[in-house]
Amino acid sequence: MKLDRKEKLKEFIEEYKLLLTVKWLNLATTHDSYHSINRDRPSNERLEALGDSVLDLLSIDWLYDNFQGNEGQYTQLRSEIVSNSVLAKLGTRIGLNPIILKGEGVSINEKQIADTLEAIFGAIFKYNQKIGMNSYDICKQSFEFLFRDILNDIKDRDFIPNLTNKNQNNPKNQLNEYILRNNLPKCSIRLINEQGPPHQKIFTSQYSIQISEQLTFSVEGVATTKKQSEKIAAAKLLEKLKNCE
Repeated sequence: MKLDRKEKLKEFIEEYKLLLTVKWLNLATTHDSYHSINRDRPSNERLEALGDSVLDLLSIDWLYDNFQGNEGQYTQLRSEIVSNSVLAKLGTRIGLNPIILKGEGVSINEKQIADTLEAIFGAIFKYNQKIGMNSYDICKQSFEFLFRDILNDIKDRDFIPNLTNKNQNNPKNQLNEYILRNNLPKCSIRLINEQGPPHQKIFTSQYSIQISEQLTFSVEGVATTKKQSEKIAAAKLLEKLKNCE
């Protein structure tokens, strides 16, 4: 292995806190096009197959711990974490492209970047298994570190359809579920007023829904935070809609 490549791999391991050796990362980032012209250098295909399953399990395990849902809901959300397009974007963001070893003249596409990220998780799993460490827990640490922005985005959403523990205590979520359940038009929300000094702000949010050409409901919520004002307005609108049943 050339010294400059070895240094790049070492820097990558250190930057992303991977419990992995340079040798294993080198294997995980060796594309089949390089193996085709250097038959003594195995490709990352076997690690990719393993890493694909590892990432599937990690994502479902995380969803299980954070949301009450069914198989269909977990499958939908899992695709937002470990689909090829998501993995490719993450792989590009963390700088995988320059360390993928490929054949001369071969261009790296999204799928190959995604495959390489899967292979890295396969390598983390296998290497730590071979040295007697808890390979799953170590993969989990890397998963939660590398995927933290994606996971936080899902956790921070106000509404995920039909995930009861995500929705039941939030008026905004209850309102959205009520609208979906009753096939009502989509409602709109906007901040209509913000006043007071920075340490004593008062926010007024407005929820509106047009039931028909002749009937529109608009309600307001006032609170010391924007989010709370939205919740108060959502609760008022939900109550108004239920009273019209």
